[in-house]
Amino acid sequence: MTPFESYKTFLAIKSHFTTDGYDYIKYNGKVNASPTSFETRKDKYQFYKLSKHKDPLKYLVANFIDGDLKWIGDLFDDKSEKVYTDWLKRQQSLSYIFEQDLNKLLTDFDSNVIVKNGQHPYLLKQYLRREISIETIIILNDILGFFGHWNKKIEDNVLWPSIYKKLCKYKPFFHYDVFKCRVILKNKF
Repeated sequence: MTPFESYKTFLAIKSHFTTDGYDYIKYNGKVNASPTSFETRKDKYQFYKLSKHKDPLKYLVANFIDGDLKWIGDLFDDKSEKVYTDWLKRQQSLSYIFEQDLNKLLTDFDSNVIVKNGQHPYLLKQYLRREISIETIIILNDILGFFGHWNKKIEDNVLWPSIYKKLCKYKPFFHYDVFKCRVILKNKF
């Protein structure tokens, strides 16, 4: 990947995660960027560094889902590399992590997803406490489809909408064995 390509990838991923109108998958990562605009940037050295990373796209995705990355310079510290390494570990042991996360939920599964009095359900609280992974909540929603219910019932109009947006934006980059996860969920509940 060239530095200019890493610049375009950064712009595309940033637009995907921070705006409503851009979809990285739909537009195949294409953005309006010119070599001239890249060459005039004062931070272009950062894109040279990003272009040397073994997988710049996944590195960017991992860091955008972890926090609000605004500037390319935020990517080159120990924390960002740890975020990427932790993300890779979760991807490589996804079924194990999914199973472990299910063990942290209430035994009556409905109690985990039901919204009472407009408050966050138990499953969402566990995610906010970082007790369960973002991947687990996406898998559970894929299998059971409760986000629509949450959108109607959760009265919080600050935190939940931003989390929902992050979950929806991350989903296209997340791949897992649906059948295996269904079996794990069925065996647990």
